[in-house]
Amino acid sequence: MQTVLETVQAYYQYRGLTVPDDSQALMFLVSEVGELADAHVEQQASWIRNHAEKERSVEDEVGDVLMMLTAYCISRGIDPVECMLNKFRKKGFPGA
Repeated sequence: MQTVLETVQAYYQYRGLTVPDDSQALMFLVSEVGELADAHVEQQASWIRNHAEKERSVEDEVGDVLMMLTAYCISRGIDPVECMLNKFRKKGFPGA
């Protein structure tokens, strides 16, 4: 089974794209988090959205957020899963 890092790198290769540098990836990540928030808000019955015709999917946006966070990590030479587990260990979580 591929790691998240390997999967995102393979996706970029498949698409013929270059993994963005850390600054680009961070800006893309912020943009994708905004799109995720927009998709979330769109599902709230009490909200009225501009451009209601635009299709929004929380699942798609979560995928984009994870991809861009991973692209940021690739450019920084870090593993996002290891970062999470290290943070859990610092908090004393025994399952990490």
